[in-house]
Amino acid sequence: MSKMSTPTQEIQLTSHAGIPMVSSLTVAEKFGKRHADVLRAIEKVRKECSVDFTERNFALSEYQDSTGRTLPMVIMPRDGFSMLMMRFTGSKAASWREKFIAAFNKMERYIQAEAIRQARQAERHAQLEWQQARSTGKLARREETDIIKEFIGYAKGQGSRNADMYYLSLTAMVNRKLFGLEPKNTPEHFRDTLDAAQLGHLRMAEIAVRRALTEGMTNMLPYKAIFTFAKERVKQLIAMVGKPHPLLTGEPANTPLLLAVVA
Repeated sequence: MSKMSTPTQEIQLTSHAGIPMVSSLTVAEKFGKRHADVLRAIEKVRKECSVDFTERNFALSEYQDSTGRTLPMVIMPRDGFSMLMMRFTGSKAASWREKFIAAFNKMERYIQAEAIRQARQAERHAQLEWQQARSTGKLARREETDIIKEFIGYAKGQGSRNADMYYLSLTAMVNRKLFGLEPKNTPEHFRDTLDAAQLGHLRMAEIAVRRALTEGMTNMLPYKAIFTFAKERVKQLIAMVGKPHPLLTGEPANTPLLLAVVA
């Protein structure tokens, strides 16, 4: 909960979950009333209002007085405060109502501006994260295609007549297992449509493929067995870190686990 005071009116409001709030203590102080009387007035309002309105607009809380005693108070948003103000009359009360309304307006403008600032900051951070993920993903893809090229020559040496298809076959295998995509359904500029978490999963899968091909060729395995070995490595990776969240959704991906596997 953040606090904000309005210097001209000397009214301090707090913010909870992005909603300006005022305490019964502040109301008692500014309206020149005993806090016990304000609490009684709030209790009368609570009895007159619906349960839903009461729960949303009058939150019971506590404070410590100058002697250290813990005493009750009530926290109210604008609607609860407005309902309470109907019981306060007189020119002095009207003057303070205006000042409280001004304070609520100022707090709401501040909260809105802060929300916009944080959203822009998050967008900038996300963009930097995406750019880094895209850059490291490009490197992993280049390293993978270099090994696939070597694997194609290896497969041809073992008699494969369709070895050149392994570029497509290995890529399609990864996209199918990670995202459920077939080649004909893969969007144009596919990688640019992924978010940073999805790019991280794709990078790890391509590293897994590269390592599987390298190990398979080092151990002189049959080329078909190496392809199967690469598929198993991708399946093992998914079993460890989970599938990335579906395309075009905002569900969180398991990025920390993914990074742990990268290391």
